[in-house]
Amino acid sequence: MSEFPSSRFPLRFWVPGMVVGILGLLGSFAMWHHQQNSASAVAHMRFEQEVGSFTQAVQRRFQSYMDILSGMQGVMKLNPQLQRRDFERLADNMELGRRHPGALGVSFTRHVPGLERQDFLARTRAEPSFTGQSHRNFDFQPADFWPEYYVIEYVWPFRGNEKVEGLEMHSQPVNMQAVIRARDTRNMAISAPFSLIQKSTSSSGVVMRMPVFAAQGPLAKDDDFIGTVDVAVSMSDLIENVRSEGAWEHLVLNMSDMGELDADGLLVPLKSPALLYTSQSLSGAESAHLQKDMHFGGRLWRLRFEHDTPLLSPLERSLPALMAGAGVLLTALLSILVVLLSLRRAQALSHADDVNAALLASEERFRTLFGQAAVGIIQVQSATGQIERANETFAQMLGYTVEEIEGKSFQDFTHPADLSSSGDQMRQMIEGNLASVRLEKRYLRKDGKPVWVDLTATPVSHRKGRPMQNVSVVLDITERKQMEEALRTSEERLRGILDRLPIGIAKVRDDGFNFSNERFSQICGYDTHEIASLDDWWETIVRDPQERELYRTRWNEACREAREGNGYIRAMECVITHKGGHSRSLEMAGVILGDDEDNYLITLVDVSQRKAVEERARYLAYYDPLTQLPNRRLLLDRLQQALAMSARHQSYGAVLMLDLDNFKSLNETQGHDMGDRLLGIVAQRLRSCVHADDTVARHGGNEFVVVLRSLGESEQAAAAGAEEVAQKILNVMREPFELSNEHHHTTLSIGITLFHGQRESADELLKRGDLAMYRAKAEGRNALRFFDPEMQAVVEARVALESDLRTGIAQGQFEFAYQPQMLHGRIVGAEALLRWQHPQKGSIPPAQFIPLAEESGLILRLGEWGVKAACERLASWANDTVLSELTLSVNVSARQFHQAGFVPQVLAALASTGAEARHLRLELTESLLLEDIDDTVKKMSHLKSYGVGFSLDDFGTGYSSLSYLKRLPLDELKIDQGFVRDVLTDPNDAAIAKTIVALGTSLGLQVTAEGVETEAQRQFLERNHCYGWQGYLLSPPLPIREFEVLVQSLAHAKASATV
Repeated sequence: MSEFPSSRFPLRFWVPGMVVGILGLLGSFAMWHHQQNSASAVAHMRFEQEVGSFTQAVQRRFQSYMDILSGMQGVMKLNPQLQRRDFERLADNMELGRRHPGALGVSFTRHVPGLERQDFLARTRAEPSFTGQSHRNFDFQPADFWPEYYVIEYVWPFRGNEKVEGLEMHSQPVNMQAVIRARDTRNMAISAPFSLIQKSTSSSGVVMRMPVFAAQGPLAKDDDFIGTVDVAVSMSDLIENVRSEGAWEHLVLNMSDMGELDADGLLVPLKSPALLYTSQSLSGAESAHLQKDMHFGGRLWRLRFEHDTPLLSPLERSLPALMAGAGVLLTALLSILVVLLSLRRAQALSHADDVNAALLASEERFRTLFGQAAVGIIQVQSATGQIERANETFAQMLGYTVEEIEGKSFQDFTHPADLSSSGDQMRQMIEGNLASVRLEKRYLRKDGKPVWVDLTATPVSHRKGRPMQNVSVVLDITERKQMEEALRTSEERLRGILDRLPIGIAKVRDDGFNFSNERFSQICGYDTHEIASLDDWWETIVRDPQERELYRTRWNEACREAREGNGYIRAMECVITHKGGHSRSLEMAGVILGDDEDNYLITLVDVSQRKAVEERARYLAYYDPLTQLPNRRLLLDRLQQALAMSARHQSYGAVLMLDLDNFKSLNETQGHDMGDRLLGIVAQRLRSCVHADDTVARHGGNEFVVVLRSLGESEQAAAAGAEEVAQKILNVMREPFELSNEHHHTTLSIGITLFHGQRESADELLKRGDLAMYRAKAEGRNALRFFDPEMQAVVEARVALESDLRTGIAQGQFEFAYQPQMLHGRIVGAEALLRWQHPQKGSIPPAQFIPLAEESGLILRLGEWGVKAACERLASWANDTVLSELTLSVNVSARQFHQAGFVPQVLAALASTGAEARHLRLELTESLLLEDIDDTVKKMSHLKSYGVGFSLDDFGTGYSSLSYLKRLPLDELKIDQGFVRDVLTDPNDAAIAKTIVALGTSLGLQVTAEGVETEAQRQFLERNHCYGWQGYLLSPPLPIREFEVLVQSLAHAKASATV
């Protein structure tokens, strides 16, 4: 080896230095390159962390919106007809503006079939608002017509979302597509981006939609689709809020909607991506951006990021150059001091520097990750529970700074109620029994408010098999807990509503009760938890085995029909024994739930009160409420029975007609109350004078009738027995009556007529008794008189009248007078009343010839003429715009109705005249119900099928079974004028009139009062909901021309008043 000639040192001393220098320079360059790569890696890692923090923050926002939708979906499923104010109250509790930034409002889009549009608008406009805001102008926007609508019915908050209310989705195709996708997939769907009409400036946003079906679970059908619960999200508001929280402080973002994902998760791309948000233009350089894809609500969003500021500090950026310079300098020093330092030591130092730099970088990355995590993270000493480290998220969660938290125990923040349970689980983890702990607990914030958290603790260091430290990840779940509480409150409210329904409801599954409301227990007297099964329930409430078996058979049959039909269990009535021991009448019905035949709902309605009302009405129909004696209706029945028994046993009986003398003067001087009291005492004394088998009845006013049975087989013995009873009655009545601490004396006049078999009718016997009674009055009162055969002069007159009646029918001497019938202030029809104009005797009242016609059978010819004449009159009115709308009522006797050819006779009259059947109404008397009821129902139903109407005339004076009334296809009940006449002065008549109106209304019948003569009577009837009437207040029965003029004039006057 050679040496440099001018050097003090041999070349060999410089060679190591040169080698060290070259190596040092190479090492410096390697160190610079390594540091440059490390800085780039750190910058990239920080970029990814910021992007990750941002995407997590956005995902948390959308997850919170999803929680809103899930909660609202649950509420709407439970109550599809949720009221506006309840919806707004629930939405207001969510505090969208504070808890869910970016959400402009929560709304409900309802599916409305086209035919229900008007009903929907009427109901929505009438619904009250939570804030009192009026929605009477609610309408579809736009107002186009579609076969079906998807319209925003509710929105909250209303302020700022006014333009959204009533918005119809067909006007926004992207929204309509989201509605259909949510309905078809039964999952949450997000619309494509569009300009939000809530924002004054152009702002892109999306709408999240959760479908709501009326039925629960996967068996829901599209027909059960109610609508969608929606959250409108402003992307600019959402992202700017995330920016305000520091999640992407130095990022530049371009966010685009790439399109919809199909059922297989494959992208259905748009022609061009739709812009969701952009903060500023991107440079487009490959190395300057980071791209992320988000899948949410069936759509793919692509996020492209750039950083608008350097990711490294000036020191970090200059560190490679500084280190390179230091390396060169060190190389120079090493080259000079190569004798002092070995190359190995220099390399060792260089390697140590590299390791130290890597450790520093690793530590810095850990600190960055720990501090910027989106969830709370704490490092805790396992033995003491002391918090060694905490990140900013955890500190903000509790309202403290990081410095205030570090050094304290987690027990300092734990809610007192959760200390025991959370402490036990932590101890088990420390003892090695649990690998990790996850629990939900409450912490107390610095301001004292509780916050619910989901905490997961995991050991990170051990000593001798026991964990020394653990790291806990803490997630704030307060909002979720609030939603759960809101749902629980809603369920309790629904249970409260069911408990306050007036009907009993119970759910039966697998022959056991799994739900019942309070009313169900009140009706039965037993709670369902006291009864093990449905069989036990039947045995408990129906104690008679035969009745129980009958009810069970009916119920099982109804259930079988429901399962084979539409699922509704028809109603059945039963009588149960309440827990208190008393009986109750129930109406029991139900509905099958789902496909499980052992899963159904029972409804119970207590009809005991209704039954009592019916029983009271039945009593009033047969008994006089003042004296508690049988009324005329029941009297005729008892008298018919007495006549039948007399014929069977060939024995005599008697009818005593009694009338109080000078009763009118008592009413006029002492008042009607005193007269009523006297009638009650008279009734008691009369009952005491006869046997239990005999009948004492009030015939009307101050008249009484006594029917005596079994007075013997000879006329003389019967007369003596009747006279003995009558004399006993006279003697009892002569005793003073104590009325209001005063003695009052009264007497009776008694008429007696005997009967043997059924030679005389009941009416004839009453007439004979009446004649004899009036003779007793004429001969001085306070006496008794038997019917005298000389009174047969009256009968002879009736024979002559019958002959004239036959001639009158043959010669056409009969005609109709028409009495108008009013309903709600207008003439709606007339009753055709038969009139007889005798050539010599003049006008003969119907009261004289109608009974005779009934007895003689001539009523059949009269009735046939009447029906045909009524049809002819209707046909003559057909071309008149006013008269053609009238209904004409014609009376039909029981004898005429029950003849075999009555139905063909009526149909032939309609066919021959061309009259419309719907304008013909046949008035029947209650005597019809005394004969073949099945034949009556059959004939009425036959004529009803052609449109002929029916009225029950003079209701309350005959013998009407309420059960028969339910079977008869009636259109109208007519209150007898006898009740109407004294309705203002006689409480009994008023009570009967009210009862008839209530009975008719409950049966769905029109109620018409006859004989209304004063405005006061009409007003009384109207106050008690009787709006139909006829009588002299408007007009007496009129000849046809006068009647037609009256109808036309009133119709024209009403039309003029309307104009």
